[in-house]
Amino acid sequence: CLLTKKKLHRRVIGFDINAKKIDELDKGFDRNKIFSSEELKKATNIKFVNDESSIKDADVFIITVPTPINEKNEPNLSYIKNASKMVGKLIKYNDKRLTNPIIIFESTVYPGLTEEICIPIIERESNKKHNSNQFKNSFYCGYSPERINPGDSNHTLDSITKVTSGCNQKIANWIDNFYGSFINGGTFKASSIKVAEAAKIIENTQRDINIALMNELSIICNLLKIDTLDVINAASTKWNFLNFKPGLVGGHCIGVDPYYLTYKSEELGYIPEIILAGRRLNDLMSSHVVDKLIKNMIKKNIEVNNSNVLVMGLTFKENCKDLRNSKVFDIVSELKDLNVNVDIFDPIIDQSLTDLNMVHVLKDNFYDAIIIAVAHDEFKKFSNKDLKKASKSNSIIFDLKHLLKSNEVDLRL
Repeated sequence: CLLTKKKLHRRVIGFDINAKKIDELDKGFDRNKIFSSEELKKATNIKFVNDESSIKDADVFIITVPTPINEKNEPNLSYIKNASKMVGKLIKYNDKRLTNPIIIFESTVYPGLTEEICIPIIERESNKKHNSNQFKNSFYCGYSPERINPGDSNHTLDSITKVTSGCNQKIANWIDNFYGSFINGGTFKASSIKVAEAAKIIENTQRDINIALMNELSIICNLLKIDTLDVINAASTKWNFLNFKPGLVGGHCIGVDPYYLTYKSEELGYIPEIILAGRRLNDLMSSHVVDKLIKNMIKKNIEVNNSNVLVMGLTFKENCKDLRNSKVFDIVSELKDLNVNVDIFDPIIDQSLTDLNMVHVLKDNFYDAIIIAVAHDEFKKFSNKDLKKASKSNSIIFDLKHLLKSNEVDLRL
C-alpha cells in the first residue's frame, strides 16, 4: 500500500461478458496492447472470469462499461443499466457477506446519472437501501472517472491523479484511500459524486471546443492562403497560448462526452450553444477533408471517378487499435460514394477488424491521392520520397497530421 507501506492482500477479479476477451487475457494476450504477455503473467493476484457467480462475493465492485451515444447523439445507457442490474442481483443473493458492498462507477456519465439512474436500479434488484445504516441491508456508491488515454505510455493508471467521490464522507474517504493505496499520481477527493461526474465531462468538452476552434481557424487560413501550422507556431510563442492543432475528433471520449453534458443541460432547459457548435464543426471535418481533396483533384485535372486513394491510418488516434467512432471511416465512406477506390494502410490493426480494403505495403506509382489521416509512429518513418514513389506523377499528398513539412505536401489542414 502506497499510503501505509503495508502489504495488500487483495483478491482481484476481472469480469467481462465477452468470453473471447477473457480467454485471451487468461492466455496472456491483451488485444488493446496496453499490457505485455510478461506483465499479465506476473499479475498472479488477478483472476479473469466470464461467470457472474464468480464475483458474487466481492466487497468492492468497479463498473467500467462503455457509455456511447446513439444515432441521435443521445446517451445510450443500456450498458451501465445492465451492469447496475447485474450487480444488484449479485449483492442480493449473498447472505455470507460480512461487509456492506461498495460500488464505484468509472464510466463517463452526465452529472447526476449515478444517483438518478444507477442507484435506484441497484436498490430495486437487490432489495437493499443505498447509504443506509442497516447492516447487511445496505450498499454504498462512489464515482471515480476513468482517465486512461489509449496509446499513451506516459499517462497510465498508476501515474495519473485520480478523482474520487463517495455517497457520504466516510465512504468518500474510504474510496479515496482505496485508490490512493495503488496510484502513484495521488488522488483528488471531489466534494460530491455529481461534482466528480461533471469534472470528467468538462475535461473532454474543453478539449473538444479547443480543437473545434483550431479546425475553424484552419478553414479560415485556407481561405487566406496561409499555412495553419505556421500561424499556430507563431502564436505558440506567447506564454499562455494553448497549443491545440486541427484534426479529426473521434473515439469514445472527446467525440462522445460533450453530448452527455448537452443532453442533461437541454433536459434542464438550457441550450449549450458553444458546446453544440464545437461538436457540429468537429463532426463536419471529415466532409471538409473530402471536399478539399476533391476540389484540388479537379484543379489538377485528376479524374475523380474511379481514382485510387490511399488512406494512411484508420484508428481514431495514433498508436492505438481502437476504431470506435473513428472519423476516418466517414472520409472513406464519402470517397466511396464518389466512386473512388480506397485502400487502407494501417499496420496497427488486424484485417479481421474491418471489411475495408487493407494493404500491407504501398503500391508503386499507383495512387492519385494519399491522405495521412492518423499520426502513428510507424508513419513518421515515411518520407516525402516514399509517398511520391507510391503516387502517380500527377497526384496529391494530403497531410492531416502535419507529419511532413509544408513544402513536401500538397494539402494540410
